[in-house]
Amino acid sequence: MKYIVIGAVAGGMTAAMKIRRNDDKAEIVVYDKDTDISYSGCSLTYYISGVIENRKSIVPRDSQYFKKFNVDVKTAHEVLRVDTQNKKVIVRDLITGNIFEDGFDKLIIATGAHPVVPKIDGIELEGIFVLRNVKDADRIKMYINSYCPKKALIVGGGYIGLEMAEALKVLGMDVVIIEKQENILPNMDSDMARLVENYLEEKEITVKTSTSVLRFEGDKRVTTAILSDGSRLDVDFVLIAVGVRPSTQFLEGSGIQLLPNGAIKVDEYMRTNIEGIFAAGDCASVYFKLNGKTIYMPLGSTANKMGRIAGENATGGNLKFSGILATSIFKVFDLTVAQTGYTEKTAQQDGIEYEVGHITKPHITTAYPGAEKMTIKALAEVYSRKIIGAQIIGTKGVDKRIDVLATAIFAGLTADNLFQLDLGYAPPFSSAKDPIHYVGMVMSNFLDKRKFNCTQEKLLEKMQKGEDFIVLDVRTPEQYKIKHIKGAINIPLEMIYEKMSELSREKQIIVYCNSGVSSNIAQNILQQNGFRKVYNLSGGISNITLEELLEENNSDSFTSSP
Repeated sequence: MKYIVIGAVAGGMTAAMKIRRNDDKAEIVVYDKDTDISYSGCSLTYYISGVIENRKSIVPRDSQYFKKFNVDVKTAHEVLRVDTQNKKVIVRDLITGNIFEDGFDKLIIATGAHPVVPKIDGIELEGIFVLRNVKDADRIKMYINSYCPKKALIVGGGYIGLEMAEALKVLGMDVVIIEKQENILPNMDSDMARLVENYLEEKEITVKTSTSVLRFEGDKRVTTAILSDGSRLDVDFVLIAVGVRPSTQFLEGSGIQLLPNGAIKVDEYMRTNIEGIFAAGDCASVYFKLNGKTIYMPLGSTANKMGRIAGENATGGNLKFSGILATSIFKVFDLTVAQTGYTEKTAQQDGIEYEVGHITKPHITTAYPGAEKMTIKALAEVYSRKIIGAQIIGTKGVDKRIDVLATAIFAGLTADNLFQLDLGYAPPFSSAKDPIHYVGMVMSNFLDKRKFNCTQEKLLEKMQKGEDFIVLDVRTPEQYKIKHIKGAINIPLEMIYEKMSELSREKQIIVYCNSGVSSNIAQNILQQNGFRKVYNLSGGISNITLEELLEENNSDSFTSSP
């Protein structure tokens, strides 16, 4: 049996080695037009910054390594066309220019994706780069070493853009990020994305949203970027990071079914619509576990799973892919940003009725040195009570919590289950009630309607509509004076019993504190004393990113009159 694999990175080499483990007699040929194979694409930004010093650390294996397993990896060989009827590929040797045919019994396509390069005048100037493979990283490092750029522009506010913002800042550049959408990190909800934007501003990185590049200018090398907001930026380094597209152009006319964006459509077994042909990795579709819909979501971890499944099933197996939750995580400076499952945006698109909550807690017990807060935004489906999504931002412990929540969502656990999870506890590692437990408790309360929740977006909407309600700040007068929500009255928590008679029981009350803990206590007190329309502002004032809601440096200490 002869197997041909097109593509020699995560999906392709995982598939090839799975075939070899399953069939010691198989003939396996792998074609890749690059000369670097089996590399860590997610490590490229750290290679550029110098955190990873050795190139070999991200390209640990070459074709000679795989020859030991009788896997023939042919680099600098581009597959030009796939003839599905005659079961052969047409290949060009990029060194000699020779074009030849090679036949197969089974074919696995794992050609990955390539960066989107928008049509912008001047984009061909020197100093403008994309980042997808090791050679891209080499070119960037060489340019930086040769010209010592000082003013960098990153076009695109996704994961790669933000990781590169850190890398370039570490290398001594002033960095501007522009993003065409209203917020950076378009795959996250805007309230969480704005927390990251605020953090980047603290790190002296300029963020411009709802902005695009009209053209680049320069003689030979880029010197200026003209933006859609009318501004001109002096730049001597540009990274284009606006996304990727599946590398499947060579499949035109093959009969292999593609999605509108060019991704190869596969089933749960990585099979295409052509018998004996499989696909895996960033060139192929996946399906979202929570709704079963076919989507395109290129992720390195997913590519490895898909490659293993493709290799198993190409050799006669029956391994089924369980789908993805689009779980992702990245670091920018000291901040970790992670998400899994539904966001509010995607839940609304699917018509799901959900509750949302923001939980801000330290990653370990505060009695132990080094405790750092994290903000968790969680979604739970109303009718099933299942946790269906989470986004987390913090400096420590985020990876642990996102993995627990991803596992919980994958397993279909409810909010009530989360509180019951038997998680490891010791002061250096967690608190007796872990942030995960708090997610379970808070979301259970919301689902039971024992507590009412109000997000900052809903609060702003109420204000803009001119609704008659009370905003109650239960922090100290000193905290209120520094910053508070517009129109809020200040009754410190310790005075709530004394002053509650001054509050109207007929009006809706939205109560807040710094993170939601003291306001939760105030909500309990008011509810148990006859106030029926009391809402807790989700996440408290520390998580408000809508500046329209806030007033700062007000001279009044507090007023107790609603």
